[in-house]
Amino acid sequence: MTDNRLDPGLLVDSTWLAAHLDDPDLLVFDTTTVLVPDPELEYRVEGDEAGWAAGHIPGAGYLNCQDDLSITPHEFRFTLPEPEDFARRVGALGIGDNTRLVLYSRTQPFWSTRAWWSFHAMGFDAMVLDGGYGSWVARGHPVSTDPVSFAPAHFTARPRRDVIFGKEDVLAVLGKPDVAVVNALSAEQFSGTGGLTFGRPGRITNSVNVPYAQVCDMTTGVFSDAATLRGLFEKAGATPDRKIVNYCGGGISATLGFFAQKALGYPDVALYDASMQEWGKDETLPMEKD
Repeated sequence: MTDNRLDPGLLVDSTWLAAHLDDPDLLVFDTTTVLVPDPELEYRVEGDEAGWAAGHIPGAGYLNCQDDLSITPHEFRFTLPEPEDFARRVGALGIGDNTRLVLYSRTQPFWSTRAWWSFHAMGFDAMVLDGGYGSWVARGHPVSTDPVSFAPAHFTARPRRDVIFGKEDVLAVLGKPDVAVVNALSAEQFSGTGGLTFGRPGRITNSVNVPYAQVCDMTTGVFSDAATLRGLFEKAGATPDRKIVNYCGGGISATLGFFAQKALGYPDVALYDASMQEWGKDETLPMEKD
């Protein structure tokens, strides 16, 4: 894209959503999921259906990024299911092949982009609400506490295998001049000098850093403008003429960068789904720190 907007086919605002909320083919889902610190697990994952029930966009359903969109239980949390399982899960939520889908979060915006990435990886392009639930409320739009459910629908998974990376895929591209491996964690975590670690401090060897909190404001949930995002990625060497492989701690916050890159028109973008929860604990895999 050549202007200062992200792709409006992927990122919508609350004004647009209010105008289209009654469209018969449009479904909206709150994707808020909760990470609770846990000394044994780094963190444990919980749903927040109670938060949704206390107030949501009228007609919006609720989905849990772990229980509804991931293999459970699994060694690596938030692992994307096989296509048939994914199709069964989202079809049961009422999401079908002809659905237009808007996803939002009431807390950290990466829940909506993680859900968005899961659908994108399965060949379905949803939309994300910029600013999430907070933007909806701030604009004075109505909220609801009514229960919501949808009739089951038929969803056909058409996986985009090139956007789903495992550790062998990452190993195969490390150091290639036409690939940028992008770490979405904080500068301290990237350098190995502080913050939560996943097995070993530091980063995947030869990766670069674009912290997720620079991609999207963690307080407001609003994405940085297109010019700012281009500058962030280009400064790190993550340019649209290269393949971009995004990773973080558990495949969640890195979806903010993935989403932004797609919304900028980047043609070749991937996510290392297991990310540092796998890489950092496997001492055969190369890491470095400052």
